[in-house]
Amino acid sequence: MTAPACPSRVLLALALCIALPAVLQHAAASTVSGTEEVDLSIAEKQYEKAMELRDSGIASTKDLKHAAALLKAAAGVRVSSPVQVPLQLNNLTYDSQEGLHLPGLEIAGAGHLDALKELALVYQQGDGLPQNPSLAHLLMKTAADRGHPEAQSEMGFRYALGLLPPTSGRSSDLFTFGEARLPEGLLNYYFSASSNDTFAQLALGYRHKHGLGVPKSCQAAVLYYNPVAEQVVELARRPGTIPQVDRVHGRLSMKNVADHRPSREQEALHYQWFADLGNIDAQRMAGQIFSHGDMRDHEQALRYFRQAAASGDADAMAHLGHMYANGQGVTQSNETALEWFKQGAEKNHPSALYGLGYMHLSGYGLAKDHRKAFKYFSAAAEQGHTESWFHLGVMHLNGWGVKPNQAQALYYFSLAAKVGHLLAMYNLAMMHLSATGMEKASCTTALDLLKKVAERGPWAAEIQDGYELFMEGDYESALHLYLRSAEMGMELAQSNAAWMLTHGYGYSGPRAAEVAIQLHKRAAEQGNVDALLSIGDSYYYGKGVARAWGHAAQLYAEAAKYRNAQALFNLGFMHEFGAGLPRDLHLAKRFYDKALEAQPDAVVPVRVALVLLRLHGWWDGLRPYLPSQLDGLWDQVFAVSDAKQGIADELPSQASHSMDWMNRMADDFSEWAEGEWDGVWGSLSEVAETAILLLLCIVLYMVLRKRQQLRTAQAAIAAPPPPHNGVAHNQAPAPAAAQPAGVAEQKHDAAFV
Repeated sequence: MTAPACPSRVLLALALCIALPAVLQHAAASTVSGTEEVDLSIAEKQYEKAMELRDSGIASTKDLKHAAALLKAAAGVRVSSPVQVPLQLNNLTYDSQEGLHLPGLEIAGAGHLDALKELALVYQQGDGLPQNPSLAHLLMKTAADRGHPEAQSEMGFRYALGLLPPTSGRSSDLFTFGEARLPEGLLNYYFSASSNDTFAQLALGYRHKHGLGVPKSCQAAVLYYNPVAEQVVELARRPGTIPQVDRVHGRLSMKNVADHRPSREQEALHYQWFADLGNIDAQRMAGQIFSHGDMRDHEQALRYFRQAAASGDADAMAHLGHMYANGQGVTQSNETALEWFKQGAEKNHPSALYGLGYMHLSGYGLAKDHRKAFKYFSAAAEQGHTESWFHLGVMHLNGWGVKPNQAQALYYFSLAAKVGHLLAMYNLAMMHLSATGMEKASCTTALDLLKKVAERGPWAAEIQDGYELFMEGDYESALHLYLRSAEMGMELAQSNAAWMLTHGYGYSGPRAAEVAIQLHKRAAEQGNVDALLSIGDSYYYGKGVARAWGHAAQLYAEAAKYRNAQALFNLGFMHEFGAGLPRDLHLAKRFYDKALEAQPDAVVPVRVALVLLRLHGWWDGLRPYLPSQLDGLWDQVFAVSDAKQGIADELPSQASHSMDWMNRMADDFSEWAEGEWDGVWGSLSEVAETAILLLLCIVLYMVLRKRQQLRTAQAAIAAPPPPHNGVAHNQAPAPAAAQPAGVAEQKHDAAFV
């Protein structure tokens, strides 16, 4: 007897009923996300696929949309249109069990944290989804509340600076400046740093170093900087991992922005052109361009170095030795490397000597010989070779090829550290912390060195990226990167972010000027003299701070100690007009002369200022003899303006009204130095027009006065004689012809003289 078929069909139906919800849930998670519980194993695969699409480098718009959908599914986020994000989104709380529910938005109670953080960046940048800064901010906050270290450091950064998504304005706006919430920012930083987040560690290290919202403590700052510095030291052992940041051309100023210098690609083409024509210097330079940085192309570098070496260039020989020793673009060969190093060493090239020393030290291609290594390093060090200084320090410290000598090790590490050698700076920092080779430890010196090392890691590339974004016109993204790097304590980023805010690039908000002042102060604390000038200008004009001419003068005087021409010129201007400093024309001339000595190419604005100063002195001498009606003209020309009330005790009495060009005179020097000729010539034309008007007024006054004196003399001569003995004379006056010729004119001349 056979079994009935019915039970098997029932079992199949039951199995389908059980499996169907799981299949539907999987399908939903793969396409449209919801607030149901997320399967983290599936979410991990979705996240990996999404990141693979985004990081491919050739992702199309369709790929980006697909990646965004995968991130939403992995994070357990459902977005309907339109999304209604409340203005007080920082006050929202996230329930780890029930998630977050808002009109148009639902976030599951448990989702993939990395996917949630990346989804926030997608909405921030508009990659594959409509740009929505408010939603991006909310998603980032949610990820931070759930414990994601990178999201916590990002939210700490936003809270510390008061960065909020814009409530109105252009759709492309990313942030605006609101009220800072430092306690919440620090809390996020501490949680993130405890998970070894580099950004948070650098931010807290910098804040503890300067006491910014936290106790000032060298020891605490060292604890945050040291693990980051260790990462950088480890990366430095591998070529090509440390970014190259242009700290000269990368500094924003009106001159640099207007300076269309050739790109790296254009430089490479320039040198290639002359290299192919047989120019040895161009061949060497082309090889160096293609062996380092973004233009790295070892095959091209090898070709040009070989061409230069064939012509006897020792530098090219040394480069070829290093390429063969490290296997860069060629098969690694110690024997070939030795041959090239020997050829370069015969020409006494320091890099070739160093190469021979290193191969003897390490035993690559020959037997180890510390004494020979020490000999070659010493020969290269005499020519200022940085790597040789460092290795001599190591050999003296460990007693390799020479007697141990901690003092000598300290000396050579110091030499290498001064020119930025990472490993030397780190070793020197450790020696200062442990008092090795010195009488006592120095936490402050060690901290300064660790900070320099920590700021050379891959995260420093954000500064270079910010500069490139600025030049492309994406000011808000550039400012965001600069602000992030500034929060980590990098002076160049602080200076550039402050410059952008001062000149109206990037974010807006009532606190933008205040943040600019704050960044300028931080840059000034790190030795940026131009930042001192900017702070002084802010106090002079009352931008972002209460106007205080006396405080501005103090800042200018501090910058003048470094022979800063702009500061010297400003002090001369303030002494000339009595703005925040005693009015003293002699001191003003002295400062103008010093400004010209400090910057001889600024001869035109300084000469104009000296001409006006002489006119100013002449006017002071003439003023007592002029009628009081011309006092208004005095205030119009030779006084600086004060648009605000309530600071009369600080300002001189005559500094109440004036023409705007006088307040712009000090700016001309800076514009001249930065190449802004239009502004300079515009102000100079105003100066010329005003001077001409003043001279015409003086000439007119003198003509009118002479004419009045002439009429008075003529009237005195033509008047009847006074009555004799009290009896009036009725006779007609004597005719004018009876008077001697020229009497009236002679009397007038006598009266005038």
